[in-house]
Amino acid sequence: MTNRKAQAGFSSVELIVVAAVMSILMVMVAESMRTLAGVRGEQRASFALGDVSDRVARKLTADVEFAARVFSADATDQKLLTSLELGVDLIASGCRLPKLTSHGAFLPDAPGSLETGNALFVARRGEKLELGGEEGPSSRVQTYEFCVTAPMTGDGGLDLVRFVSDPLLDYAALMDLGDESSRREALRELHEDGLRFAWDPAASSEDTLWSITESGELEPLAAGRKLPCVEDESWSRPFSERRMRIASNGDATKHPAPLYARPVGAFPGGFELKLDGADQGKLLLLRMVVEADSPQGRSVRTEVQRVLATQG
Repeated sequence: MTNRKAQAGFSSVELIVVAAVMSILMVMVAESMRTLAGVRGEQRASFALGDVSDRVARKLTADVEFAARVFSADATDQKLLTSLELGVDLIASGCRLPKLTSHGAFLPDAPGSLETGNALFVARRGEKLELGGEEGPSSRVQTYEFCVTAPMTGDGGLDLVRFVSDPLLDYAALMDLGDESSRREALRELHEDGLRFAWDPAASSEDTLWSITESGELEPLAAGRKLPCVEDESWSRPFSERRMRIASNGDATKHPAPLYARPVGAFPGGFELKLDGADQGKLLLLRMVVEADSPQGRSVRTEVQRVLATQG
């Protein structure tokens, strides 16, 4: 009697089926890992966006909280802005100050209305200088600096640029420095120390800037002369150096840019300012939409909004 040998292993058909199943499983595992990596990459990009945007918002909040004045789009404030030597033409770049409204709420701009701004212009309080005191009474004089923050296009896209002026002294406090002789002497010393300008916050006219001359006089800032400003390189362009950017105008299902303004050219992108209230008590709405590309090339966005009380 002949014993039939047992056949072991897979047939060629079975091997083909097993190979196909394993290939499908490997593709599914690889796709799952790629999707998971993409989700984690987007999460990291979103966390980084939120962190940087929050720090920028806190810096802008500090500017407003220490501000003696937040300027709006009226004629006097516009003229003061054009009196600053910024090195760029903000108006030509599509920037404008927010219009002061009295709606009692922050509303989107109506058709034909230009209320929303994208340039933050404040007079920030500095230290108080102690003048006199050796032979006569001492006086404390408030100092200010003008700070302007606005979006500008660079190599990395739309970013925020911050300019800071030369220090200014309070005009009224300088005028109160004793008699004419002692005041002139104090002004000469200030000039020698490099303090050459004064600002009159209470002036209702357009001439609010003054020069401190070498002879110790206070003169209105000469026509055509501008107040020197420099870019705050320690703070300016906070997003592009991290491969982030202020969102440009365009439709978005989440965090649209703009939300309040009606887009015109490059205005306003994802940086919007609304100003509502009275001259001596305003609320400022700050809105930023910031975006970056995840490692997988997808765009990630975040939004920051702050409502800030101003003192002037």
